[in-house]
Formats: sequence, structure tokens, C-alpha cells
Amino acid sequence: MKRLRLSAQISILVASMIVLTLGVALLLFNYQLRANLEEAQGERVMGLAAVLADREDVRVALSARPIVHDAHSPLRQEIERLRERLGVDFITVMDLDHLRLTHPDPDEVGRYFRGGDEDPALAGESYVSRSEGTLGVSIRGFSPVMNDNGTVIGAVSTGVTLTRVGLLLAERRQSLLLGIVLLMLVGAASAWCLARYIKRILLGFEPHQISQWVRERQAMLASLHEGVLAINGAGEITLVNPAACQLLNPLGADDGSGIPASTLKELFDSAMPTLDRRLTLNGRALIVNRVPIRGERGAGGSVVTLRDRSEVNRLAEELTGVSRYAQALRASTHEFKNRLHVILGLVQLRDLGRLERYLRELDDTLIAPAAARIAGVRDPVLAGFLLAKGSEARERRVAFEIELESEIPAPEDSEILHLLVSIIGNLVENAFEAVAGRESPQVSLTLGVDGGALSLHVSDNGGGMNEDQRQRAIEQGVSSKGEGRGYGLAMVKTHIESLGGALALYSTLERGTLVEVTVPYGMFVTQVTDGVT
Repeated sequence: MKRLRLSAQISILVASMIVLTLGVALLLFNYQLRANLEEAQGERVMGLAAVLADREDVRVALSARPIVHDAHSPLRQEIERLRERLGVDFITVMDLDHLRLTHPDPDEVGRYFRGGDEDPALAGESYVSRSEGTLGVSIRGFSPVMNDNGTVIGAVSTGVTLTRVGLLLAERRQSLLLGIVLLMLVGAASAWCLARYIKRILLGFEPHQISQWVRERQAMLASLHEGVLAINGAGEITLVNPAACQLLNPLGADDGSGIPASTLKELFDSAMPTLDRRLTLNGRALIVNRVPIRGERGAGGSVVTLRDRSEVNRLAEELTGVSRYAQALRASTHEFKNRLHVILGLVQLRDLGRLERYLRELDDTLIAPAAARIAGVRDPVLAGFLLAKGSEARERRVAFEIELESEIPAPEDSEILHLLVSIIGNLVENAFEAVAGRESPQVSLTLGVDGGALSLHVSDNGGGMNEDQRQRAIEQGVSSKGEGRGYGLAMVKTHIESLGGALALYSTLERGTLVEVTVPYGMFVTQVTDGVT
């Protein structure tokens, strides 16, 4: 059986409640409206009866002897004109014998008043009554007619039938029904808006889907080796997985209750995103990423992921800079294969003189100068990488200069080497791309170590950047090269900050770009004593 969507359930439920409520209200309003209308009509007809009872022509007609009961009398004609103008169903003048002097039906003149509720009026009382007469059930107002001596000489009864009351009620009910229908429409629209709002809050998903995903999320978080924590806008922990408890919780509680408040403050000390931040918490070196949760009304908390830095370091030793190594070595391999083909061709031609001259030219123009340029680089990995970048530059037909301001010792920490390869690789690659298409493309790399800090400068004669482009160049995802680019400089900045270094970017349109980087550089120190190293 197909499940009814949550929005449809909410709409039907709310609309049904509104219709039911308004239906009951309509019944109550209708009952109250009828009661109020009958009461108002009763007061009206009693007031009319009192006014008519004070008329001189009515007193004269009832004081005459004998009393005239004539359907064509001037009194009846005058009373009928008043009745039509006042909008009542009957005005009856009766004498003490209960005989009518006036009535809408001429045949009823001279006959007894019907209803049986006229006696109190003939006794001198004014009141409202409901009774059935010749015109049907009606609401009647009675008032006695008295002569100048205060003696009751008759009575006046005015009334409206319930049929007329029903017509008045129908007129007022029509406006009431229009209001009820309007309220129903407003209620239905409100129910639809509420359903849409709840659907938006639930991101368009159904409750059974959310329930399934919650179970899947719990299983996924339990299986992750990476620690995950989340807090809400009030700073309360709403999610913590077992890996996070192992990394942060010295007490071993698996619900996050044992995580120190100082640790949480250190992790969630800002609402700004943080990538690859290095922290030491509870004696563990961690890499922390923090991303704020954006709700409908602003920040709704944050999610933090944690990774043991020692584990990351082991992976970094294998993976950091691999793509750069591969790219540079591909260029070196391509260049080497071309030269090997030349050598093989000369050997097959047995032109040993030409072969000797070619090998000398290679040594004099490529091998020796390249080896001399990197002679001061003591780490073989970095030296080989720089040689490979030189081969890549020749393949791209870019003049690539490497200048060493001082000897570059091998770093103490291999992680620094991997980050350095990544930094240099990204900066040089950006420079190669910047000079692509220039008439005389030139890129230079300057390295030097002084006072425990390594400085490197990468410059090019590319198209450069304007001030706005320069200020945004280091932002992640910002690039003039199209979608999916703009991550190299952002990653370089992250690596430099992780090492505690600094980056400066200078650029001028049509003149090129200069990037200056300074990072702390721990190195092996070689001491020489009495000729013994």
C-alpha cells in the first residue's frame, strides 16, 4: 500500500479540523443569530404596538358606540399603509370583545382575534408573545389602548411571521456563510503553507526516509575511524561517534559526557570554517576540520572532524607530492626517451664521432648546468624533484631558472619535505600556466635558508592580476581558469600556515607575479671537528 505523503497528511488533517470547527461554529452562530433576530423583532413589534396604541384615530375608533368593524373603514386603510411601510405582517386593532377592527385580510375584520395570547393586553399589559394565528406562527407585540381616563378600551397587536424572520435570517446567514467559506479557504491555504513549511524543514523527505537515514548515519558514524562531533547553536553536543570519544575522552565515556569543556572550547572556538588545523589535545596530535551548520536563521552549530596526526603523517609520507612527482617524472621520462632515441639512431648508423659530440653537448648544455644549479640541495628527493621540474619546463618551452641563495640542508622532519614539495610544485605549476602563450615565457625559483627559516620566491612574466584578483587569489575555488580550479594556492596557504610560515603575493597586470614564502625549517646540523665530520 502506497504511503500518503506527510504534506498530504498534514493538509488533510488541518483542513478537516478547520472544516469541522467552522461547521460547529456555523451551527452555534445560526442558533444564536436566530435567537437574537427573534428577540430584536419582538422588541420592534412591541414598540410599534405601543406607538400605534397612542394614535388618536385608534382611540377614537375604539371609543365609538357602536364600534365599527368595517374592512373599508379609513382606520383600516391607514393602518395597512403603515403596515406596508413598516414591513410587518399584520397590525391588528381589537376591542374588548376580542373583535378585530383591522387586519391584512379584509375577511378577518370583525372576527375574533386568534392566538389566545391577547388577554393580558386587554387587561392593560404590554408584552411580546409567540403564537399561531390566521397568518401562521408569528412573533407578536401587544400594547393596550387607553382612553383619557386611563381605562383600557382595546389593544393593538403587531407581528411578523416566522416566515419573514426566516427570510431575514437567510439574508444574514448568506453573509455568514460567505465569511465561513472565506475562513475555510484561508484555513485550507494555511494548511497547505504549513505542509510546505514542514516539508522544507524536513528538506523534502518523508518521516520513514528520515528514520532510515538516521539508522544508516548511526551505523556509518560507528564505522568511521575519523572522529566526528557536532554541537547546536546553544553549544550542546548533539552528535559524537566512538572514534571521537577515543581521541578526546580520557574517561572512556562513549556518549561524549567525559570530554573536557576546555577541549570543546578549543574545538569550537569560532563560527568560521577551519581546514586542516593542527591541535594537541589530551596529549594527542590531531588534525581538525570545522564546518558551521547554517540553519534558516543563521548559524545553527558546527561539525568537527578529527584525525590522529600520526596516522595522517604515515599516509602523507606515501601520498604527499605523488602527483607532482609523477607529473615531473613524466616530463623527464619523455625527454630522456627522446635523447635515447637519438643515441640509438647514431649507434645504429655507427657514427661514433657524431655520437661522441652529441653526448658532450648533452653534458655541457643540459646535464652539467642542471646538476650545478641544484648542487646545494642536500636532500635527494627535493633535488630530483627540481631536476624533474626543469625537464617539464623544457618540454613546455619555458625558461626555468633555479637560484640557490644558500645551501639547502635536508630537513629533520620528512613531513616538512613532503609539504615543501607540494608548495613548490603548486607555485611553479601556477607560474607555468601563467606564462603559457607568452612570447618569451620565463619562470624563476629562488631558495635560501637563513636563521632557521627557509624562504622561496617564485616569479613569472605572465599576464599578472589586478588588485581585486590578487586579493581573492588565495581563496579556495577562486580562479580565472574556469570551474573546478582555484584550489592550488588555497592548499599552499594551508600547508604554509600548518608549518607556521607566511605567504605574500605581488602581481602587476602584463608584468607578472611574484610569490614569497617563508617557513620555519628544522634541519640536520653537520659539525666538523679536527677534520672529522
